[in-house]
Amino acid sequence: MENFLVYVLGLVLLNFPTDLVADVIVPSTNPLAVGSNVTLNVVPQSPINIGTWSHESTIILFVYPTGYSVTDIYQGRISFNRSSSELFIRSLQLNDSGQYILQGFEPSKKTAVTLIIQEPISNVTLRANTIDVVEQNDTVILTCSASSGSSPSYRWLNGSSLVRASDIVRLVDGNSTLILDNVTRYDKGPFKCEVFNGISNETSQPIYLNVRYGPTNLTMRIIPEMTTGHTAYRTGSDITLSCSAESVPPASYMWRFNGASLENPSPQLSLLNVTENQTGSYTCLAHNNVTLRFALLTRIIKVVEPISAVTLNHVGKLPILDQSFTLHCEVTGPVDRIYWLKNGQLISLNNKTLFYMDNNTMVINSIQFSDSGEYYCEAVNAANNLTSKAYQLVVNFGPERPAVTSLDISMTGHNVTFSCSASSQPPSQFSWFFNGSQVATGSVYEAGPLTLASQGEYTCVAFNNVTGRNSTASKTLTVVAPVTMTMIKVEGAQPILNKTFSLTCETTGTVFSIQWMRNGLLLHDDETTQFSTDNKTLTFNFVQHSDNGDYKCSAFNPFSNMTSPDYRLIINFGPEMAIIAGPALGETGHNMTFNCSASSQPPSQFSWFFNGSLVATGSVYEAGPLTLASQGEYTCVAFNNVTGRNSTASKTLTVVAPVTMTMIKVEGAQPILNKTFSLTCETTGTVFSIQWMRNGLLLHDDETTQFSTDNKTLTFNFVQHSDNGDYKCSAFNPFSNMTSPDYRLIINFGPEMPIIAGPALGETGHNVTFNCSASSQPPSQFSWFFNGSQVATGSVYEAGPLTLASQGEYTCVAFNNVTGRNSTASKTLTIVVPIISVAISTSGGQAVEGDSFTMTCNVIGQPVSIQWWKNSILVHLDNTTHISMDNRILTFNPLQQSDQGEYKCVTSNGVNNRTSNPYTLLVNYGPEQPIIVGVAIAQTKQRVTFNCSASSQPPSQFSWFFNGSLVATGSVYETGPLTLASQGEYTCVAFNNVTGRNSTASKTLTVVEAIKSLTVNQSTIPIASANLTLTCDAVGIYDTIYWTKNSLSLDLSNTLNTGIIISNNSLHFVPVKVSNDGIYQCVAINVFGPYPSPQYQLLVNYGPLSVNVSLQGPMRNGSEVTYTMQCYADSRPTTEYHWKFNNQSLPETGPSMVVVKSLKNAGIYTCVAINPVTKIEMSNTISLDVTGHSPAPPFLSRVCLMLILLALSHTL
Repeated sequence: MENFLVYVLGLVLLNFPTDLVADVIVPSTNPLAVGSNVTLNVVPQSPINIGTWSHESTIILFVYPTGYSVTDIYQGRISFNRSSSELFIRSLQLNDSGQYILQGFEPSKKTAVTLIIQEPISNVTLRANTIDVVEQNDTVILTCSASSGSSPSYRWLNGSSLVRASDIVRLVDGNSTLILDNVTRYDKGPFKCEVFNGISNETSQPIYLNVRYGPTNLTMRIIPEMTTGHTAYRTGSDITLSCSAESVPPASYMWRFNGASLENPSPQLSLLNVTENQTGSYTCLAHNNVTLRFALLTRIIKVVEPISAVTLNHVGKLPILDQSFTLHCEVTGPVDRIYWLKNGQLISLNNKTLFYMDNNTMVINSIQFSDSGEYYCEAVNAANNLTSKAYQLVVNFGPERPAVTSLDISMTGHNVTFSCSASSQPPSQFSWFFNGSQVATGSVYEAGPLTLASQGEYTCVAFNNVTGRNSTASKTLTVVAPVTMTMIKVEGAQPILNKTFSLTCETTGTVFSIQWMRNGLLLHDDETTQFSTDNKTLTFNFVQHSDNGDYKCSAFNPFSNMTSPDYRLIINFGPEMAIIAGPALGETGHNMTFNCSASSQPPSQFSWFFNGSLVATGSVYEAGPLTLASQGEYTCVAFNNVTGRNSTASKTLTVVAPVTMTMIKVEGAQPILNKTFSLTCETTGTVFSIQWMRNGLLLHDDETTQFSTDNKTLTFNFVQHSDNGDYKCSAFNPFSNMTSPDYRLIINFGPEMPIIAGPALGETGHNVTFNCSASSQPPSQFSWFFNGSQVATGSVYEAGPLTLASQGEYTCVAFNNVTGRNSTASKTLTIVVPIISVAISTSGGQAVEGDSFTMTCNVIGQPVSIQWWKNSILVHLDNTTHISMDNRILTFNPLQQSDQGEYKCVTSNGVNNRTSNPYTLLVNYGPEQPIIVGVAIAQTKQRVTFNCSASSQPPSQFSWFFNGSLVATGSVYETGPLTLASQGEYTCVAFNNVTGRNSTASKTLTVVEAIKSLTVNQSTIPIASANLTLTCDAVGIYDTIYWTKNSLSLDLSNTLNTGIIISNNSLHFVPVKVSNDGIYQCVAINVFGPYPSPQYQLLVNYGPLSVNVSLQGPMRNGSEVTYTMQCYADSRPTTEYHWKFNNQSLPETGPSMVVVKSLKNAGIYTCVAINPVTKIEMSNTISLDVTGHSPAPPFLSRVCLMLILLALSHTL
């Protein structure tokens, strides 16, 4: 058989044309898994008469004009579709990878596609060099591997996020190793690696990193929170300070008060029943005993006594419009400020509102309506604020000019109500006058029942018995009589279309105006409608249909109106054009109805005529049962007995008979393929048209189907398979139609060319089955012949067990006993012997990189082809990989790491194929350049860990050297605690005891001394306008120092910070100002980050800036009358107060002093304020004039005194 194939291929190649057709092979899937199936589709689909399908250099099948032949190695594994050239391959193996070629010789074409067969990924594992790390200090190496799977690729995930390479993330060894330099807290994972190829993927179990970090983001929460607007807590409060920081492991905490440590190693500090001496700075320190890092945060807490009571009262008389009014605020407890509010809004000082006695007293000059409202006073100190109860201020006034409300006009017999109102506080009293005579009291006066004598002027007088004022207003009332009757009357004859017609509106009572309406809409003069001068008469000129409707007239005066009942106007007319409704066609035996109508008022009378003879009266006429004699002209006459007019209309009726029978009949012989055949449609009744249908669709004339002139006969010229189907004919006239029953047409044909299904190759000892089929009506009978001799009958023939003598030609004959025709097809069967076993042997010794290495494929049997596969992919030949002429020997010279893998040799012939057991080639190599993972810089007393790794087979052994001296063995080396002497070069040496090679890598470690302490010191006590220097004292090595204020970097460009100079780690205030108050820190920075000092609170001492002295009183205390002097000065710290009287020192101290009213205490008082820190002294004075406050004599005493003086003057 092989010689036959070679011979045929030779003949084909001698005649092989050069004009190739460009087709494309599209696999159903690619790449594919071992054991799966694939279909190779040729696009566009096209058959080939002669050609081959090949895998690399091995022929899969040969196609020839009468069939195709599959080589033995692919028997049972492939299916081929001749019509599309599609190839189907079952149970794919790794050795099925490679190029598949479709070579067409007739027609000419050549196209190829490469299939990749892969093993699935399995048993993915993930390893880490360490999982316990310190943020920004340590490096983690994650290694991913899979126990099996071809052409693996790697993908890394941190949680659900894809890991990508960056400055601190490295992916090496083909992405199978992930290196995280200087890990952060966000690197805790879970880390997973996904290994995938073209057919599968698998993800490892997760690894979590234990990242130790912090403390960072230190926060302090104070409970309760400070009340909005206050800066201090009340004495007796319970305060809890809670400190928290981001830290793993959790941080330990310490507390300081004003710089002194507290015995409270907890994140929470409780202050119970606080007093004023607990005011100060509280500092929280957080420390991580693993990372050896710390953070601190300071807050200021102030404690003061609260305000306990606030009351508000008026002083003197009640508020009266345009007079002064005084309110006084009494406070119990220390007060910083007093605010006054009106209706919830703050009151500010203005020309009419004045404040006295440190805002305790408010005076409103010339009180107005706008001053009405709710007044409060609010006392404030640092701990709390307290507001008095509301004082409701109402201003007395009035009355203003009254307002009188009532009707201006009314009808006799009705009542009228007058209402009077005037703005006044308290409310006014009212009196009523009619034409000058008093008629009633009170704000409301009702007059009536009215007569014409009730018309005149009504006056209201408003009186305020508090202000003694009165005010008046008047109103005039007019009285009239009502309309009592309205009705429409007709003038002249009844309304006739296109004639004149009039309506009159009759009324009783005083009428000022009349209006007309039709159907509820107001009427106006136009070309056809006119009104009389007083609107009483409505005239229609040539009345029209549009004038139909309901008419009303309405009469009006200023006090009443009346509308007439409806008058309905209907116009007489017609008849207009008559209309007949009914059919133009009728069927014998049926009845027919005609309807006649004509527009008319009153309605018309109707008469019917048939062909000129009267047949009926009335608007409806029914004719029937119809006969052919009923056909003719029907006329309707409409008559109006009022107008004397008539109108006529006519309609013609046609009568016909129905169709009663339709049937299809066959003309001539039965239907035979490619012969003429006719069908006839037989009918009974009057037929106007005939239609033919096949399978429910209308038929039309074409090249193969023709109709007779009257459509009764349907003729098929050379009947075809496409003419099979169910046929009907339908007959029609204008009144009825009928469709025939179905006639089913079936065409006799065949047999056509048989098709033999079965293999072209067979293996000795096996059976083969051939199936024969041929298209035919009726079905064919089959016979089988082997090399010309009959061997069986029927469509299926099984041959076997096969021997070499079974090789030859098998022929199927199909016969149709109706058409008397037969048709034959043949198939050639080739018998071959199988391959028995395949094994791989090697040249001996271990495989070492750089040496030569040989593998041999040992085969028992006669292979047609031998292929070598590595990791399920066909071995690629290059300058270092060679293969012998017969493909049996595979040589690597020199051997490389990339040659490592699983090898198989695959053999095949025409009937079977065998694959050797896998041989795993493990290449010894290395070590390659080591990688050292570890920090490059560290602080004294820290420990540093170095990790060394090198690619090597077998794995390397490691040694560590420091500045040339051996210090340790193993891949991991930990130093420490570090000193400055630990600085230098650390070298890792990797050694492979198989290859005898070593490789080195070095890393330089820089050690810097850690910052031990940092403090802020002041040069002197801070006093406003004096110079001050803050110095940052640091113990340890640092790169730079910067300053912060209130936790923000100190910005010297800010106008609040003018006069501040930074020089040599010192902060110079030239001079220091109150605006410089705040919390200051200096921060030292080295390579390990910022190191802040404890907080330093700068409070600048100043003042006193001014001294204010006020006098409160007089106040009666029993039998004594006293005054209180208040002194206040703006100062830090609070000033000390001393008092002088007429420039003589007094023993009293403090901001206030009480003086008893007497002549000896009248004089000049001086308040002296002294700041104990700044030593600044200021003073202010106030005069106490006792005589100015003597009580005035009673009014009667003053009158008597004036009379005595007058009498004495006359005597003298």
